[in-house]
Amino acid sequence: MEQRNDAGSILLSRILVWVFGALILVLDWAVWPLSQVLMRVLPVFDGGDAVLLKVCLYVCLYVCNVPGFILLYCMDVLLRNLHRGQVFESKNVRLLKVISVCCFIACVVCLAACPRIYSLGFVALAAGFMGLIVRIVKNVFAKAIPMRDELDLTV
Repeated sequence: MEQRNDAGSILLSRILVWVFGALILVLDWAVWPLSQVLMRVLPVFDGGDAVLLKVCLYVCLYVCNVPGFILLYCMDVLLRNLHRGQVFESKNVRLLKVISVCCFIACVVCLAACPRIYSLGFVALAAGFMGLIVRIVKNVFAKAIPMRDELDLTV
């Protein structure tokens, strides 16, 4: 019973990863028409040129797409490994490291755009915090692998 619940949870997680990927693609397509609405809703520090602010928003979004899609791919591979029962493996540690680096890249990009569109500071904070959490989980996995190997030798 427990094994079936784990498989269902992993399947749901993989579906959600693909849904998030599709939502990012929809956002990429819809950002042009939505930019007018976003510029009215997002507070800015200065009442600067609206075109410049839109360009800043576009650049931030599209630059963050690259680590975003890499992150989603790594999450899918990690979930496939977990489904196969490959939990405490060095390849999973590498995947978690890439995921955390992608979060930190998105954090830096949003922080760079923050002086123009300061609402992106909240996105930067969330991305940085998620990167920190994933980094801690990566460190736990990295410490668990030698412990598992030692336990396997003992038994």
